[in-house]
Amino acid sequence: MSGLNDELWMKERYEQVCRKNPEEYALISLKIKRFRIFNRLFGREAGDWLVGQVYEAIRTWIGEDEYVAHIQLGYFNLLVHMPEDYEEIFQYVIKLNARIRDWPYGDEYGKVYSGMGVYRLTDQPKDFYTAQYNADICRVESPESVLRNSHFEVYGETHHDTNLGSYNMEQNIRPAMDHGDIKLYLQPKVDLKTGEVTQAEALVRWIDPKKGLIPVSDFLPELEKNGLIGDLDLFLFERVCKNIRRWLELYGKKIRISVNLSSDMFNYRYFLKEYAAVYEKYPCPKDCIEFELLESIVLNQVDQVQNVVGQLKNFGFSCSLDDFGSGYSSFSVLTNTDLVSLKIDRSLFQNESDPRERVLVRHILESAKELGLKTVAEGVETRGYVEYLKSLGCDYIQGYVFYRPMPVEEFEERFLKNGERAQV
Repeated sequence: MSGLNDELWMKERYEQVCRKNPEEYALISLKIKRFRIFNRLFGREAGDWLVGQVYEAIRTWIGEDEYVAHIQLGYFNLLVHMPEDYEEIFQYVIKLNARIRDWPYGDEYGKVYSGMGVYRLTDQPKDFYTAQYNADICRVESPESVLRNSHFEVYGETHHDTNLGSYNMEQNIRPAMDHGDIKLYLQPKVDLKTGEVTQAEALVRWIDPKKGLIPVSDFLPELEKNGLIGDLDLFLFERVCKNIRRWLELYGKKIRISVNLSSDMFNYRYFLKEYAAVYEKYPCPKDCIEFELLESIVLNQVDQVQNVVGQLKNFGFSCSLDDFGSGYSSFSVLTNTDLVSLKIDRSLFQNESDPRERVLVRHILESAKELGLKTVAEGVETRGYVEYLKSLGCDYIQGYVFYRPMPVEEFEERFLKNGERAQV
């Protein structure tokens, strides 16, 4: 649109400010919310008119040596004086929002709302496009963006850009697998009748040679978000198959290992083809492999659960329901699928003195027993729970009260070479 300052003009103003007193300024990324809907309802000409009105509302409000430019569609950049104190920034944005919202657009169009990202410059400012990106990213990724008519975030105060970390994660995960930094850990499941360990859950640990142990909470959610979790699933599955096979050859012992099926794989039409290809490279007894389905993933997807469990069962694998009782419990999954075991969530083993907790655990175990399901109590940390679970006929315990997750080599040494048993 003619007559409005554009992005190149704003870039020049930004560079001028950076040569003088950048720390007094902030670059604001501002976008009219639901602008595309406005265009659809009232037409492109009305949309152009609205852009001009918002531009005028801002231009006549900002002060001396402050600037506004129209970048595209309903998107603007402002370069304005900005205090350091967050409360003062908050008040500034409130006033700016009110200026735009309450401008006399006419009754037929109603109020106009905006989203803003604020990036304060420093005495060593970033180049214009980096500053613009920083302001954009905290506007776009604000958790308030879908909850409020207007919203804002301040870069470095209320928002920290996680995208660079995500990008680095994507670049680093495959080399980490290739270099052996991604490791298979096993947490034993203890037989409550004998104390034997013939089962375990496969877990992942990332041990970077420079950074050390990277918390699972730092990388698993990122892998799920960017679609790399399936690669990790198959990587761990391959190592599980290799070890089961090797232990059977070396010790003549079968160890049953459960692996987690991520949401990506659960919803992938050809997931079994991927797992079967890995299995065919490293075949082992199929009854030694169990897939754990998270209760939060299978909720309200009974048909898909039946499909996934059916495919795995037909191939020769078994399935269990993980984290049962974590808040999503769907008994229809238990009654309509061919699951073989049930893992009771750790949240039900937090307060030994709570009689309500014991009632829930007892009923879950009784229901599982009547349905012919094996039971595993997960996250158990005290002997009191051990005795209570034994009295109720729980089959296995997986928890710190007996064993923490451990490297494959330690698991092999303790339970296959030495035949260690837990004191139950």
